[in-house]
Amino acid sequence: MIKITRFDEQIPTLLPVTHTLLKSANLTVHNKVTQITLHGSRGLAGCYHPDSDIDLSLIVDTENCTRMPELESLLQSVLKTTTKNWQSDIKLDLAVIFDVRGCGLKCFDQMAFDPQSCPHGGVECFGLYKRGNGFNGMVESAGVKVKLMYPCISIWKR
Repeated sequence: MIKITRFDEQIPTLLPVTHTLLKSANLTVHNKVTQITLHGSRGLAGCYHPDSDIDLSLIVDTENCTRMPELESLLQSVLKTTTKNWQSDIKLDLAVIFDVRGCGLKCFDQMAFDPQSCPHGGVECFGLYKRGNGFNGMVESAGVKVKLMYPCISIWKR
């Protein structure tokens, strides 16, 4: 487990309230998490309400997981590590993201959508594992579009 105590240097300036929330919430991730991105109203969209959740994507290295049962077990463990350690009244909305097309998921390093950055057209181009908000496990063939995840910002990277 990795307890995240230091965030990207621009977060305190761009998102001071969210930064304070993240610092106090005991954000902890599985050892396979390589990056965390922030989406939605508590991120760059900047339109949160006091009861708004916080939307985080945990980007995971799944390079050595080749079989589906092993992959699902890893993704479930990643989700569980963060949710069980989260200590805030603000609800956490997590997505576990993994590379399925070998593109390196560079789209999660950008704050705004650039159609030139996705060699696969930006639809169904990354793996997604989620529990809650209508999802239960591996999300497949849901028509997930990269451009709808913006604006986003990387808040931590290994």
